[in-house]
Amino acid sequence: MNKSHRRGFLASVASAGAAIGLTSIASAATALGSAAPELDRRETLAPDPWTKRVKGKHRLIIHAHEPTGGLALRWARTFLDTQRASYELKDEDSTVVVGLNGKSIGLVFNDVMWAKYPIGHVLGIPGTVNPVGPATSKDLAGIIARGVIVLVCNNSLRASGARFLPESTRIDEGAQAAFAEEAKANLLPGVEIVPAMVVTLQQAQDLGCRYIYAGG
Repeated sequence: MNKSHRRGFLASVASAGAAIGLTSIASAATALGSAAPELDRRETLAPDPWTKRVKGKHRLIIHAHEPTGGLALRWARTFLDTQRASYELKDEDSTVVVGLNGKSIGLVFNDVMWAKYPIGHVLGIPGTVNPVGPATSKDLAGIIARGVIVLVCNNSLRASGARFLPESTRIDEGAQAAFAEEAKANLLPGVEIVPAMVVTLQQAQDLGCRYIYAGG
């Protein structure tokens, strides 16, 4: 092949490559354009209701998977008390979120559930009365009244029968489903259900909440 023909051949290859490249770019742009409405639709989905109440300069989420005797709830109160006593801050200057999943959700079942099922035994807390319930309102009702957001994981509620039912019925799927519905109906006042705690933790940190783990 002489030089003239070779230059013509290479020019043709380059032109074809450029055309292919432009076609690929155009195809990619078309694909991105068709995907854009889906992305926009996801971005406009309503956030979980609790997220709208996150405010103030000082924000944290205290997470517990194990009950640890209600440590997460006590730490929420300690944080607010210390902010007030030592730093002259008001409760509304902070947002404190408590996120409970796993066994720790037993802490927010009312006394009806505690008397009916071996919840205290499973949590390692003696008795058939919830120690952080209304009888000792400073632990739960008190912090909720001060603006603390207490969240419980729905996935953990759905699995709660396998943890809190008597051992002889824990593998019964029907009993598990019934227990989950009963548990949802017997949460302590002010406790809110979220779809999945792992998502809630991500949402809280996106909103500027510092993460503190209070579980075993």
